[in-house]
Amino acid sequence: MNPLDRRLRTHLDALERAGLSRSPPLITARDGVRYRIQDRPVVGFCSNDYLGLSNHPSFAELPHVGSGATASRLVCGDLPEHRRVEARLAELAGTESAVLFPSGFQLNVGVLPALIEPTDPVASDALNHASLIDGLRLTRAQIDVLPHGTAPSSRGDDALSWWVTEALFSMDGDYANATSLGAHLEAGGALYLDEAHSFGLFSVGGRPTGFAGRHDLKPTVLVGTLGKAFGCAGAFVAASALSCRWIRACARSFVFSTGPSPTSTAQVEHAIDLLTGPEGDLRRQRLWTNIDRLAGHLGVAPRSPIFRIIIGENQAAMALSAALLERGWHVQAIRPPTVPRGTARLRITMTASHDAAQIDAFAADLRDLLAANS
Repeated sequence: MNPLDRRLRTHLDALERAGLSRSPPLITARDGVRYRIQDRPVVGFCSNDYLGLSNHPSFAELPHVGSGATASRLVCGDLPEHRRVEARLAELAGTESAVLFPSGFQLNVGVLPALIEPTDPVASDALNHASLIDGLRLTRAQIDVLPHGTAPSSRGDDALSWWVTEALFSMDGDYANATSLGAHLEAGGALYLDEAHSFGLFSVGGRPTGFAGRHDLKPTVLVGTLGKAFGCAGAFVAASALSCRWIRACARSFVFSTGPSPTSTAQVEHAIDLLTGPEGDLRRQRLWTNIDRLAGHLGVAPRSPIFRIIIGENQAAMALSAALLERGWHVQAIRPPTVPRGTARLRITMTASHDAAQIDAFAADLRDLLAANS
């Protein structure tokens, strides 16, 4: 065994003892929320495909427009598909412009250090997800990590004061405080709002939107992902035309990356067609009906597609996940560092693809197992 493997073997053994070892579940034969894990048929309750668009049959009918963009968009990779989708995403977000990225992680680690200068005051929610944390580290600014759900203190100077936060928190299923966000903007602060898990879940005036649109907020920078409500892949940042021009010139993860695949970008455009039409309205309605149904079974107030069941210890959360799998339900145990120590949990997600019988049966088994382990 070479020296690196010896060291990594020691680290992996330590993760195993702490209940923190990880490996991807081997999924095959997916059909919406139904699939197989190591030849076991299951119904999944941990997908981010909230509107169930990822396996919409109409995607198979789209023409192939090219597998690769061939280069960075600043070289020869800027294509009509990119520009059309950016214009449509900006319209949905209510901004002047938008910029596509291959992933939300790539977006945040490029855009945050492009926009935030080292001397800027920056406040970040303690439960922000990893890509925001890593992007903020690259800014070299002094970050004030706020207790979850609290607002930054108002400033009386002329500094460009940033508040960086998720809109819908991905591991807890709760939202940022819209009133506090609005007050920060009214006081002249800059708001970087990550709508990875909320954009497309709501509708205002017949137009699909996210948390900001639902609360009539105008963030300085809005981030949305395309692998959740859109059922595709990628991400976008929506902002002023000037901000987006700067991002295209200076965000290193944009400048030095091959542009998104034209085929995947065409799929995003088709997803926008679905989201803005009757299909999108129907699926949003079905999603929220399903959320209400599961919330009723669990005795909690319906808030979002994300339900957390905090278990505490890593091994106990993994055991509960395994027991659910034995009964045909797939819910991954979420453990540190994804969530704080001592808060290992099941992160249950609801989609428009679930039916009432699945929700009822899953909730009954979950209650039985929780009672048996209480």
